[in-house]
Amino acid sequence: MNEKLTYCVAGHIFCIETPDRRLTSAILSNYAPFLVEEVDDKRVLFRLKGREEVDIPEITPSDTIAWNGVDYKMYHTPEGMLISMKKGDREHRLFARNDRKEMVCDLSLTDEGEAVFLNNLLRIAYGVTSIRVDQTIKIHGSVTELNGKAMIFLGKSGTGKSTHSRLWREFVPGCTLLNDDEPLVKVFEHEPVRVYGAPWSGSTACYRNISAEVVAFVHLYQSSENRLTKVRSIEAFSSLLASSSVLRSDPENRKRVQDVVAAILQRVPVYRLDCRPDYEAVSLTRSLLS
Repeated sequence: MNEKLTYCVAGHIFCIETPDRRLTSAILSNYAPFLVEEVDDKRVLFRLKGREEVDIPEITPSDTIAWNGVDYKMYHTPEGMLISMKKGDREHRLFARNDRKEMVCDLSLTDEGEAVFLNNLLRIAYGVTSIRVDQTIKIHGSVTELNGKAMIFLGKSGTGKSTHSRLWREFVPGCTLLNDDEPLVKVFEHEPVRVYGAPWSGSTACYRNISAEVVAFVHLYQSSENRLTKVRSIEAFSSLLASSSVLRSDPENRKRVQDVVAAILQRVPVYRLDCRPDYEAVSLTRSLLS
């Protein structure tokens, strides 16, 4: 009989059916802060079951992506969505039915060598399901938190998001790193926009089960001078959308992400920071996180 692991991330609960709870927990050590025990089954976002045969359909992939040394192929069929992941000579697959509530994969869930596959498949599964039940999106950014409020630094890889977060911790007493690469941002009807820690944080091991109110997004650009400017609505939308995780092959997912981005921008401003990696750059954004 399978055992069960249950996690709660940004208020969303998902379950993994596994033949060995201890071994799967070891593979998912970054998920440990999000582990929960007793939950109402009605609140479960999706369930994932392993050791299932998942066949590639005889159709052209809807999308192909190469990211961090992993090749992805997406297939959409009348029954649901199939994702193939290949890294080196290993390939694994996940199938999600149209309602996205029940998912199966061909992972054993007990092999440490499956860690990158299981992490990435869960990341995708979470992204395509959480946005269906409420306004939650994953952002590519680094989050600095101070006294329950947060600023999210955006920008292309290598532009200095992690560096700027580190400078904040160096120069501003009391601030902490909430997440360094893949935080979750959620919109509430009558409350401020909030950002949540996640089991994913790029190359930085920052897996914190906390949240904070989002007070600003700051898009970083490397420059020889420091200058902070507020971004107009169209540019702000493009900036935040480009930093959001979108399943390109799924029109419904794209539309939902766009709607969430628009809702966020009704409440949270976006700034452009042309900067050097120094104290003056930090001082320009210090007043935003008061």
